[in-house]
Amino acid sequence: MASDVGGAGAGLTSATAVRLLKLACEAVGLDDRGAVLIRVGENALFRLASAPVVVRIARSAEYLPRVVNEVAVSRRRIGEGIAAARVLEDVDQPVVVGGHPVTFWHLITAENRKATYGELGSALATLRTPTPPSELRLPRFDVFGRAELRIKRADIPQEDRMFLRHQLRHLRDAFAAIRFGSALSAVDLTLADAGGNELGLGTRMNRAGR
Repeated sequence: MASDVGGAGAGLTSATAVRLLKLACEAVGLDDRGAVLIRVGENALFRLASAPVVVRIARSAEYLPRVVNEVAVSRRRIGEGIAAARVLEDVDQPVVVGGHPVTFWHLITAENRKATYGELGSALATLRTPTPPSELRLPRFDVFGRAELRIKRADIPQEDRMFLRHQLRHLRDAFAAIRFGSALSAVDLTLADAGGNELGLGTRMNRAGR
């Protein structure tokens, strides 16, 4: 992992994301000119014009442990022949820029059709088969993710914040009472980003890794 570039962290907006993109690309020798901002949400995502690469900028240094795991998991899947979103192989990442972890991914080119249920099921079965890789030190999947952090940082009245925290506690207690019968497998761990982005399937077939 590369050391921090660009000093202390800042809030993630479209303007700061553009600045962070430039610093991150300079650090790894990529050209950020003409890059297109895809969105700013949980991460800022850019598509480079100079190469088929997507740059993902996390919101803060608090995301670093998860980002490190995402990179390690992607590299492991490549070695196992699992079709999934792929990090750039020749880049030391994540790069930390201004307190923001940054990763670089091969652009996923999708076919003009939706994945079938059979194709999705096959991909999930492939992930469920292997023994969870202990060397990655992956925690069990957290259903609630960063809900507490989002509630804390939300620009909302204190009354609404208290209500949301109460609801979150209730949901955590209810989920803790559920008992699952199947054995622990890789798919039960944090191998995927929210929405299946790391699996690289989404709503369309993924060509990455083929």
